[in-house]
Amino acid sequence: MITDFLRRVIGRMFPKQNLERNLNVQIATSGVMDNAISLWLQMYENNPPWLGGEEDIKSMNLPAAIAEEFARLILTEFEFNLEGSARAEFLNQQFENYLNNFDNIIEMWGALGGIAIKPYVSGTDPVTGKPDGIQLDFVQANRFYPTAFNSNKEITGAVFIDTQRVGDYLYTRLEHHSLENNHYTVVNKAYRSERLNTMTTEDDQISVEHPFMQEVPLETIKDWAGLAPQTDMDGIERPFFLYIKVPRANNVDSHSPLGASVFSRAVEVIEAADKQYSRILWEYEAKEAAVDAASDIFDIDKNGNPVLPKGKERLFRTYDTEGKNNNAMLQVYSPEIRDSSMFRGLNEFLRRIEFLCGLAYGTLSNEEQVDRTATEIKASKQRSYTTVSNMQKAWDRGLDDIIEIMNMLCDLYDIVPPGDVQKTCSWGDGVLEDTEVEYQRRWSMVLAGKLKIEKFYAWYFGCTEEEAKEYIPEEPQYPPDE
Repeated sequence: MITDFLRRVIGRMFPKQNLERNLNVQIATSGVMDNAISLWLQMYENNPPWLGGEEDIKSMNLPAAIAEEFARLILTEFEFNLEGSARAEFLNQQFENYLNNFDNIIEMWGALGGIAIKPYVSGTDPVTGKPDGIQLDFVQANRFYPTAFNSNKEITGAVFIDTQRVGDYLYTRLEHHSLENNHYTVVNKAYRSERLNTMTTEDDQISVEHPFMQEVPLETIKDWAGLAPQTDMDGIERPFFLYIKVPRANNVDSHSPLGASVFSRAVEVIEAADKQYSRILWEYEAKEAAVDAASDIFDIDKNGNPVLPKGKERLFRTYDTEGKNNNAMLQVYSPEIRDSSMFRGLNEFLRRIEFLCGLAYGTLSNEEQVDRTATEIKASKQRSYTTVSNMQKAWDRGLDDIIEIMNMLCDLYDIVPPGDVQKTCSWGDGVLEDTEVEYQRRWSMVLAGKLKIEKFYAWYFGCTEEEAKEYIPEEPQYPPDE
């Protein structure tokens, strides 16, 4: 079912042939990749294509939970700071606006396999008339189309999509970035769709058949009024955007420069888990305890319906007594529920999902239901650690690229004088750390004289070594080494 879905011509909201025709470019992604991104987005938004149907399949919302858990693990001990000069302080201020929302950004990044980040200048200094700020535009994979990439699959050209609904129309802005022989070009075009008064879906999502019905001036939309239709710059060595992808091989399209979702390898198992979960819900509903009662033992209301005990209406199921034995007027229906075996089956699905996504056992599943050796548990945690560590490295490199682009913008628009920019970025390794085991290990090193006690206190209380010294007694008393 999923394979067929990926190969159907459904694509993203904006068919790439329209983009190619209006911008005279060629989109460097396959239809299978476009459909995969659409599928991942549907799954993340808790609306996968297998919901409902004859089996009345319900969703466990596993994709969003998986993406959220990865974001949590990546950022558990995250710290970021820039220092070294006035420029570093300026850039640090620009970053602060986004760090509070960093978990949501990384969650969407994981769900859709990657994210494009486009720094751009903003504001105007009242004295110089030059830009006085830099903002970051985090563009989801369904609004980003690569047009060129090099042999290392580094994207060098792309189309960004921005939309606004005004009245009965949807306005779409296409922003095409291209870099060729150190010549950088940015093209902006705006379009108006057909009327939308009858073009919304049941869940109020905009559904547009013709988003590029008519080209309109950029000034039509207030937020786009200051944009130039085309900007050309020479001497540019890298694009003014970057793409950070999930650091796993793309198992949907190995030739694509785009990344694959953190749950891309588990799609079919997630579908199976949803089906098993739906069976469990049906099991509880079908075997809900009830009392079968003859209708003539109850009072009758004016409509001829039996008056059931107030607050207990759901418990009783009435039937006519014609031809029945009066001794059977009340019968209890309470069959045995097969919940244990069904939950064990669901748990195995969840464990398989954990393995395919690179998560430790017990993240989604119930580990108490399965006997595991210490070696298996350690290997499971190591798998999660490796996955998260690779993701942290991808973002660490991405932050370096963002800083580089912001520096380029500062130089190009003379926003802040050049200066040293030193990045301090700590991710930690708490995802693997067993606190009790680590406590004992570090304490034994203190007793053996291999670790300073202030370092031990700093780790335990999460403070600096200088602050830790205040916790240390003047004559520390160590318990005997047993």
